[in-house]
Amino acid sequence: MAKRAKSSRKDKPPERREQRFQPLPSASPWVAYLLGAIGAVAMGAGVWEQFGSTFPEAGPEPLKAAPYILFAGALIVAVAIWLGTSGQAPLRVGDGGIGVEKGQVRRMPWYGVERVEWRGEAVRASGKDEDGAAMLVVATLATHPQAASWIVKEARERVPAVVDVPEDATLPPPGAAAGEALTLDPQQVVGKQCAASGEIIAYEPDARACRRCGRVYHKAHVPGTCACGGALSNLGESEKTG
Repeated sequence: MAKRAKSSRKDKPPERREQRFQPLPSASPWVAYLLGAIGAVAMGAGVWEQFGSTFPEAGPEPLKAAPYILFAGALIVAVAIWLGTSGQAPLRVGDGGIGVEKGQVRRMPWYGVERVEWRGEAVRASGKDEDGAAMLVVATLATHPQAASWIVKEARERVPAVVDVPEDATLPPPGAAAGEALTLDPQQVVGKQCAASGEIIAYEPDARACRRCGRVYHKAHVPGTCACGGALSNLGESEKTG
């Protein structure tokens, strides 16, 4: 029984993980806070001046300007919310590749990444998504500094041949605790083509995936080295994909 339990633990694939990065606001948070406070005070004053007289002996007669004060306060609050948020989508970087979160997550797996470059104070990753459609991910220093750093870090480890980012690029160090750590579902391999033979994977246990770039192979056609340069000798006959 102990031998079977040990074998089961060995066959279990490693857990897949990624980091989720929220975009930074487009302006200083203190500006947004200040405008929000001013707007809230104006809205409160407008509501009191307009409706305070409805309470017995509670407030003055309504001012003619009260609706305008209320509208101005609401407008200032809206501007504060706009400045305090970003139009950029959250980005994900990890074992699943580079993901853009817009409702659902669209991912560019590492084997689909064709180029990672530094241009205009931004990291630009171009390639194809999981369905083979063209995809471009732009992580600017202004809104996604840590996502940009993580994209470069992970790409240099997984697909170094496609990275065109100078060492002196003004990127912050990738923080180990940056973003939100998430656990990924097992990689979907059924229906994928073997990267070596073109054979369709019809049965999950027949698939073997490169741990570095995620490229999928049929167990009968696993080469010694993946196209990304990663060693595949550790993908034994009994190892299943995760």
